[in-house]
Amino acid sequence: MDPEASDCLIRKLDFDELVNTIRSYFEKEVLITFHSIGDRDAVGSAVALSEYLPNSTVAMPDFLTNNAKKMLASVGYDKKISAKFQEKEVVIVTDANNTAVLGPFAKDLATYSGEVLFIDHHLEQEELTTELPNAKSVLLFSDESFNSTSSIVYAVLQRLGKKISKEAALLLVNGITADSADLQNASPLTFLQLSQLFEISGTSYAALQEQYHENIPIENRYMTVADVQRAHVEKIGNYLLVFGKATEHANVAADTAMNMGADAAVFWAVTQYEGSVSARLRSPLDRKLGIHLGIFMREIAPLLSGSGGGHACAAGAYGPEKERAEEAALHVVSKLREKFGEFGTNIEK
Repeated sequence: MDPEASDCLIRKLDFDELVNTIRSYFEKEVLITFHSIGDRDAVGSAVALSEYLPNSTVAMPDFLTNNAKKMLASVGYDKKISAKFQEKEVVIVTDANNTAVLGPFAKDLATYSGEVLFIDHHLEQEELTTELPNAKSVLLFSDESFNSTSSIVYAVLQRLGKKISKEAALLLVNGITADSADLQNASPLTFLQLSQLFEISGTSYAALQEQYHENIPIENRYMTVADVQRAHVEKIGNYLLVFGKATEHANVAADTAMNMGADAAVFWAVTQYEGSVSARLRSPLDRKLGIHLGIFMREIAPLLSGSGGGHACAAGAYGPEKERAEEAALHVVSKLREKFGEFGTNIEK
């Protein structure tokens, strides 16, 4: 890696370089943040990492999901996560590899002159260099072989020889399980890390799942089941493709359809402010059929005037052009039809 590289260039790190970079931050003032609407992986990895950087502060661009709040409460995290950007020597962004998903913090980073480190497990974005013109340096570790950013953070802390507290273990196990699509996207490393973290945290997978099932009001579960019941189902060769409109949360409807036996699911939702699309794919069809949902979501993001991306088997897009959400979702459906096979049999609802 060239230490004299231009300030506006991204320095892509391998894992050893990431470990050494985190080690170099130990005595620095660090701000740790994550993507807009912080979920369990984003928040859990950020807070767990902050435990091992003594001069760090955690800040959120806007707000946290209810499950992320419940997670923090379950570990007794009582520090206030500020919604205000703070000028520090270093800014670490977890669970994101571009500024487009950082909400209000994107403008703050556009004028920030310190060092920025992105830690992520999604498909890399290409627009990053032009969005951080004033940064001293921009570092990026993005590796899809990890199923979550929490998995990356745990691996880093292990390499650094840090003892993992019970609280940090529970945060990391939340992040890893939340981003594994009920372990469908799990790798051998996922199971190895989970076995260690469950032992340290003193909890189990079943207990964790039940905790968040109870957190979903029955009215929401009813709407999700109804959304899937109203959805279109297509049989394409040996594959089932499910797609439709969700009442509130497209990602939850897509996950539910997958749990019911779909090979792929695409749902869209429209709120007062934006349209969103979520898609899921059964692993290992991504490798078998050459499908990457994150790439599909990038393609439809301009239709929504927003952003999109994600994993090969789980991805999403959102933006203010909410009237085009269905069009965007059907574009993804069309791409999946193409990959699954040209002809299919529609099942009428």
